[in-house]
Amino acid sequence: MELKAGYKSTELGVLPSDWNVQTIESVLFEISMGPFGSDIKVSNFVAFGVPVLSGLNVRSERLLDSFTNFVTPEKAKDLKKAVAQRGDVVITHRGTLGQISYIPVDSEFDKYVISQSQFRARFNLCAVLPNWIVLYFLSPLGSAKLLEGKGHTGVPALAQATTKFRQLHIPLPSLK
Repeated sequence: MELKAGYKSTELGVLPSDWNVQTIESVLFEISMGPFGSDIKVSNFVAFGVPVLSGLNVRSERLLDSFTNFVTPEKAKDLKKAVAQRGDVVITHRGTLGQISYIPVDSEFDKYVISQSQFRARFNLCAVLPNWIVLYFLSPLGSAKLLEGKGHTGVPALAQATTKFRQLHIPLPSLK
């Protein structure tokens, strides 16, 4: 097959010639799972404070700022690895799989606690924009890649969620 000028063939299909294909690991700054189940309980919830994300918040490209559960700033500090911030990408790895959203810079809160069914990823902003990551994984190809490791026994889940996510390949346009 003859490619049009300015395009190249890659393992992810035909891409513009100035795009690269890299692993998530190569553009990742930090990744972390949500808290262990016993680390956050209903008794930890308060009327206001740091919001706790649920699947309802990550069901679209941008985080939806609508919350019913909050924890105190002190509890959020105890759950530090489970605290997401503006610019982070949140992915559901158990339950409703394939949900992925980024926290925009103009979000209502500057910090959020992810649920035990989610993990968060913080990217090198000199290499990739968080909204591009989300858009790719919401595409048919990206979604299929994200869900390759899903299990069907009991509650749907992604096996070794953060390890597999790091290994995924993504097409990367220039930041320009």
